[in-house]
Formats: sequence, C-alpha cells, structure tokens
Amino acid sequence: MMFELLVSAYSTISTQDTALFLGLNADDAANYALERGWTLDHASQMLTVKKQAVATEQKLDLSKLQHLTEICFPP
Repeated sequence: MMFELLVSAYSTISTQDTALFLGLNADDAANYALERGWTLDHASQMLTVKKQAVATEQKLDLSKLQHLTEICFPP
C-alpha cells in the first residue's frame, strides 16, 4: 500500500505531497495520516511520519532447537 511506502521513505512530508501520493485532497490526506499517529505542523503544513515499531530479535533457546532437531531428524 502507498501509505506504508511513505512511512518507510519519509521522516517528514508536506500535506500536498502526501495528498498526491494517496490520491486525496490535502485535508483528507492530513486527517488520514493523523489518524495513524503522524503529527502535523500547521504553520508549515508538514507531516512528521510515525515510524513502525521495529521488531526486536528474540534469542533462541538452545534446548528448543535441540528438541526441534530431534523431531525433524529422529536418531
């Protein structure tokens, strides 16, 4: 979806450019972004993108890996 591309590509973007990418008018584009956690500087009409939370890497429990290995490749 275009909105996810904007999230990954921009940290700030004008309401006009957002509207162009989303195929909306500037007010609707700003409201759409605000509903998704972005912030708007009314003076400059610039939106600040809310980045998605980055998934944290989980540590692998070696005993679980051993168990999985035994299931897949029985002795």
